[in-house]
Amino acid sequence: MKIYRNHKCSKRHKGARTFLRCAIPTAAWIHGTGNYALIAWCNMPTISLYQDPADAAQPLAAINGGACGQRCNGRHEIVHIDFEAP
Repeated sequence: MKIYRNHKCSKRHKGARTFLRCAIPTAAWIHGTGNYALIAWCNMPTISLYQDPADAAQPLAAINGGACGQRCNGRHEIVHIDFEAP
């Protein structure tokens, strides 16, 4: 599983959502809470946050099985957000 630590500024973000807004500014939306993100990189990135990677596995299987939209290119992944990294 990938770990995201790098972002576009020198600020210390207080949560995964603000970290991701900085790291992936082109995201169409970011929903949920938690430090595990299901990212669909198709067309414009969309991000769903989860408390546990196992909680993201079922939605990942659903979008992998049926595609995530009209412009789906199959690039979907679960990543760990480590926004507290030095």
